[in-house]
Amino acid sequence: MTPAPIIPIKVVVVFYSRYGETEKAALAAGVGAIQARGLIRLRRLVDLADEETIAHDIRWAAQRERMNRDYVAPRPGDAEWADVIIVAAPKGKPEEMASYLAGLASLNVKVAALPAPDSIAAARAFGKQTTEAARQRKT
Repeated sequence: MTPAPIIPIKVVVVFYSRYGETEKAALAAGVGAIQARGLIRLRRLVDLADEETIAHDIRWAAQRERMNRDYVAPRPGDAEWADVIIVAAPKGKPEEMASYLAGLASLNVKVAALPAPDSIAAARAFGKQTTEAARQRKT
């Protein structure tokens, strides 16, 4: 008897990070989604702060330059493509994330907010569990 085929779950991980800490949690959530056999897209929200503000924080400017090379911003088609969107942001509800979530309000897509994880393993487990829960809803 052959096992039932695994239903592919499309996961978009959207994060906002200035210094790379939330990026690590988002990457771990993405790995968890992959472990649950999810298809992922990883997106970083664009900074809304002006260039002068960012330039005055050398660490932010350096991390932003690197992350802008490594990631693209969410695209309109991402939300339509996704079965679930995992969002990750630092504490304090950054304006970047609030604006993104407001744009999703009219869409029929499941959004799961990654809580501030105690560890990378916890973020990975969250991504895996979220993907598996989306698969159960889809069957």
